[in-house]
Amino acid sequence: MKKYIFIWFVIFTATVHGQEINSVRYENIVKHLKLDKTNIKEEFSTEKKMPNEQDSYIAVIPVVQEKDGDGFFVFRNYIVITDENGGIKNQYFDPHEITSDAVMLQEITIDTGLYHISNGIRAFGVKISVRNGSQPNPYSSEVISLYYPAGAGIKKVLNNLELNTHGGEWDTRCNGEFNDENSVIMMDKTKTNNFTDLKIKTISVNTKNEEKNGDCKQNEVSHTSYNILKFKNGKYQ
Repeated sequence: MKKYIFIWFVIFTATVHGQEINSVRYENIVKHLKLDKTNIKEEFSTEKKMPNEQDSYIAVIPVVQEKDGDGFFVFRNYIVITDENGGIKNQYFDPHEITSDAVMLQEITIDTGLYHISNGIRAFGVKISVRNGSQPNPYSSEVISLYYPAGAGIKKVLNNLELNTHGGEWDTRCNGEFNDENSVIMMDKTKTNNFTDLKIKTISVNTKNEEKNGDCKQNEVSHTSYNILKFKNGKYQ
C-alpha cells in the first residue's frame, strides 16, 4: 500500500522559523518598514542569501491583514532585499492576499534557483505551502511566484504557479483514490518580448487502492505533460 506521510520541521532562531532569518536583520527590517510586530507572523518569516550578489539577502515578512481567534488569518508578504545589517535595498508589498483557514499555511520558502529569465536578470522564487488536517481527505499544495529586483523595487513576473498538489479520499485503511501533480520550471530555448519562455513539465499520478482478500492492491497511472508560459504585459501567462 502506498503510504502518505507528512513531516514538518520547525527551526527557531530568535522566534523565527523556516529558512532561518538573522535576528539583527529581522529587527532592522521591521524598524525600517515601520511594522507593528503584533501583525507579523514571525514563525513564517524567512530569508536566504542571494547567490549572485554580494552583501544581499532576500527576506519575506508575512503581515496579517485580517484574523480571528479560530486560527483564520489573511496575510500579504513584504519581500525585501537587504544588506548584511538589514538595511533595505529593494522592497515590495505583494498585493496578493493569502488565506490560512481550513487549509492551513505550512511554510514559506525562498527559491534561488537558476531562473535566468532575461539578459542580466535572474529571478528568485517565493514558495507557499499549505495543507489541511484531514486524514480521510488529505490535501496539500505548494505554489511559487517569481520576482526580480528592479531599481529600488522588486517586480513580480509570475503569480502562484502550482508546483505540487496532493489530494484524495480513502477509508484510512486501504480503499481510496489519490491524485498527485508535481511540476518543475525549465528555461526554454525561445523568448517572448526579450524574456525567456518558461517550460513547465508536470507529472500527474492517479493512484487507486483496493482491498482484496486481505491485501491492499494498488493501481497507479502516470502522465507527463508540458506547458509554455510566455512573458506578456509584464508577466508570465
